Amino acid sequence: MPAGVTLRRGLLAVAAGLALADASVVTLALPQLLGALDTTVEGVAAVIGVYTVVLAVALVPAERLSRRLGARAVGAAGFAVLAVASLACARAGSLPALLAGRAVQALGGAAALPAAFALLTPPGAARPDRRLWLGVAVLATAAGPTLGGALTEAFSWRTIFSVQVPIAAAAAVAALAVTAPAQTVPRPAARRRPWAAGLALALVSAALTAVLFLLVLLLVAGWGVEPLPAALTVTVLPLAALVATRVGGPARWRAVIGCGLVGVGTLALTLLPNADVVWALAPQILAGLGMGLALPALSGELLPERDPRDAARLLSVRHAGIAVALAVLAPVVAARLDDATQRARERGVAVVLDSRLPPQDKLSLAPKLLSGVNADEPRDGLRAALARQRRRLHGSERATFDALGRRADETLVAAAGEAFRAAFLITGALALLGAVVLLVSGTGRRAPAARGPAPAPGLVLAALAAAVLVVGATALAHARLAPETVVIRDPCAERALPDSGGIAGFLQDRALKLLDRGACRFGASREEYVLALANPRDARRFERAHGTDPRSTPGLLDALTP
Repeated sequence: MPAGVTLRRGLLAVAAGLALADASVVTLALPQLLGALDTTVEGVAAVIGVYTVVLAVALVPAERLSRRLGARAVGAAGFAVLAVASLACARAGSLPALLAGRAVQALGGAAALPAAFALLTPPGAARPDRRLWLGVAVLATAAGPTLGGALTEAFSWRTIFSVQVPIAAAAAVAALAVTAPAQTVPRPAARRRPWAAGLALALVSAALTAVLFLLVLLLVAGWGVEPLPAALTVTVLPLAALVATRVGGPARWRAVIGCGLVGVGTLALTLLPNADVVWALAPQILAGLGMGLALPALSGELLPERDPRDAARLLSVRHAGIAVALAVLAPVVAARLDDATQRARERGVAVVLDSRLPPQDKLSLAPKLLSGVNADEPRDGLRAALARQRRRLHGSERATFDALGRRADETLVAAAGEAFRAAFLITGALALLGAVVLLVSGTGRRAPAARGPAPAPGLVLAALAAAVLVVGATALAHARLAPETVVIRDPCAERALPDSGGIAGFLQDRALKLLDRGACRFGASREEYVLALANPRDARRFERAHGTDPRSTPGLLDALTP
């Protein structure tokens, strides 16, 4: 093959890989977008969701257009649109502008991808050309998180989009220069497309994208991990998938086992004991091995991928599943993250009030530490408040304060994990449902033919052993290392007071009793009441929940009246 042609196809492959790996590349920018565009979890989920929805809808019509007008022309136009839209995304100043750019990006990608498939794998091409297309999808997914994290940490979220501009523009030129495939080769007779394999493909694709989305938000937004370390952490999943693509065996059973491993690995993420990223590696490896088994078995074996028409249909199914999953999970995460942040703040106040700090410091310190904690970057807010307050203390008080800070941080980390638990459970269930669908589809009247060859015993045993080992080790680590949950006690019931001694201790105990009395009267917790007294935003939240502004004169009189 001439060197020039190799270079052109390489450019097409890289650009197509970026379009295919969009979710994994852009995901690392999402936590930064929360603050930069003043949006919500649903808003940043839409940055991926809009792209996947438009792509799912437009791929099949775009492939038909490519057959009519030619792969070179449509591919070049698609990559050109992708370049222009990427530039618009990089310059977007608001969420609506970014979402509009993302929709246009997806239209360009929908035109470019089937055409790229045709140009990279022309009918009757040699096997290496076919491997080029298959490698594009897997390698792009593997490199996506690292690329996104490096660009976000070194520059900003805008760079993730601007770097795509020259690549897509070069691919547009390359598409015009690549030799077009012959259109005279007849299409093979269509095989029956099993509904179960299509549904499983949508489910496992949704689960894999959701895992990256959720884990990045947990690491960067919830736990305050920097983008590049977070990127390196989540890169473990697609790298494990690369290893598993080398495993052979019956396609149906590889798909079943793969979906099962993705589901079990995702469920294991609900048991992370603390914010050390090392605990997220083994569950990701398990899910990645499942990805490497399931996706090749489903795309190209159980479901045909013989030409651009097949490729467009499979990509459309995959992105439809991703879009539905994000639409379901984003509201779940947003609601639970807000609730978990408030719960963490109240637990942090409880830690301060029950600490051995001098009584005169406690009542002022508790709201100062926890009022700045918000759902966008809860751990960063706590760290900043701890650093400010630590400078005021000296000697033994500072040592006590440091221990209190570690306990408050552990409490916040645990609450962030709780916020994502339901979403990880739903995501794992999607992948497990894919495995069940594949199993059930082979148990009907045509079971012997549908089942095909039996799975290799070694593969089944290895998958079971890996699942048991990862889940067992993660559960054991959680049981031994997860911090004890801070209990928010009933203010209406008797409770032990710090009893620090002296006049200051006496006054502290009286103040705590008054806080208990006020919280009991309003039907709130003492910790919620302390936050509301110190912070206008919390006072408004308190008023919505309990019907009274505790900072107002009537509210104070109600609280102090026996």
